[in-house]
Amino acid sequence: MPGLVGGYGNYLLPVQCGAPDMANKLKNKIKWFLKSDLSYEKNSIDSINKIGSYLAGLIEGDGYIFITKADTIILGVTFNVKDKPLANKLLMFIGKGSIVNRKSKSIELRFSAFHSLKIIINLVNGKFRTPKINQLYRLIDWLNKKHSLNINKLPLDDSNLLSNYWLSGFIDADGSFYIRYSVKQIICKFALEQRMLYPKTQESYEKIITKICETLKVKIAIRKRSDNKNNYYIIRVENQNSIKLLIKYLNDYPLLSSKYLDFLDWNIAFNQIISKHHFTDEGKLIIYSAKNRMNDKRTYFNWDHLNFI
Repeated sequence: MPGLVGGYGNYLLPVQCGAPDMANKLKNKIKWFLKSDLSYEKNSIDSINKIGSYLAGLIEGDGYIFITKADTIILGVTFNVKDKPLANKLLMFIGKGSIVNRKSKSIELRFSAFHSLKIIINLVNGKFRTPKINQLYRLIDWLNKKHSLNINKLPLDDSNLLSNYWLSGFIDADGSFYIRYSVKQIICKFALEQRMLYPKTQESYEKIITKICETLKVKIAIRKRSDNKNNYYIIRVENQNSIKLLIKYLNDYPLLSSKYLDFLDWNIAFNQIISKHHFTDEGKLIIYSAKNRMNDKRTYFNWDHLNFI
């Protein structure tokens, strides 16, 4: 079936995890798929697959999995406080968890409940792409030991980055859209930053960053600190052909945070530039208005794009 990773295997995993309610729902979905005209069923399984790939990218970009001294698990994902509607939607979708306030205008979505952790593993197992898979494996080992389960640790996903929602989740965590507007230059820019080394294992992020760069046809840049700690890879997308690739991908696999709204305004500005309208007073006004609606300047938020969750 197109769009599924590994056929039905991932969706039968709750049986192995010991989650009968979820397993029965998913088995019923598959029965619908086998017996129906596929229209309802395909949409249902595609939605599950979308959430799984997206959530994997989001966790790998701005999440963590921690085993406490008391031998409990905390799986957390950090959001800008303005993205609380997305955090609430994911909380409702997954189940028991909490949203806590943090410093610097951020919040954290946290999960520790056994049932919620099993759902998350079922969604993201086999969809990780970075060294942070080490944390996922530790969580699976913990669940297998603590609850006598037999969850298989699936390998890194090496599929085409443009074929699923993983990159959207990663961009929502670590990406930014900008418009440079000056007398000398009007240009749309996108940047994504990720630390060079994963602290837990000292593994490099170079492989996945290189793959993203090759996909978008750009070069890797590096931002180094004077103490050589927490150096970062930077992906900059500025040339028009690369921007077109990114726009096509994000139209096919949309973002879910408020960056989706920034992307829409950024796209409006880029269309003015690509059509040469940015040389006109009207085009300049459209771009200037778009720039002043983006990022920290945004005051109006429409969350209709979350309705699929």
